Amino acid sequence: AKRGKRKGTETSASTPTKTAAKLTPEETFYEGPPAITETIAPTVSILTVIGIIPAAAAWARQAWVRYLITDRRIRVTSGVGGKDMAEIVYPDVTEIRTVKRLFGDGDMVFFLRDGAKFEMRNVPKFEETMDFILKQVDAEVADLYRKGGNVGAN
Repeated sequence: AKRGKRKGTETSASTPTKTAAKLTPEETFYEGPPAITETIAPTVSILTVIGIIPAAAAWARQAWVRYLITDRRIRVTSGVGGKDMAEIVYPDVTEIRTVKRLFGDGDMVFFLRDGAKFEMRNVPKFEETMDFILKQVDAEVADLYRKGGNVGAN
């Protein structure tokens, strides 16, 4: 007996159609570099010889780090030419801790089911971004964050 489906034969009604498996498009909330405000203090410190290194590091992050926050995942692309990429999906998040910075920016640490940590530094529009992320994660994770995940507020 031959295996596989023959050309010209009809498909059975039990096979799922492609329209049943169709997904909604991914909604992008933010795509871009860390907040530019992280470069202010290091750039001013160039006046001292010691400040050259922190300023170079801050500007390198602006050039090479990119955040992508969507309704399904968070991705951080870094390195020269974007060769390094780390990505998480919201169901893997078990806890979130944050620290708010000056000028409306903030840092986030996501604790994942496998025990790993995922960090994002100098996230722009911090309050809006956290509101968006808290709508995407599990309700238990959002409640845990609201009870004490903002380290700077304690």
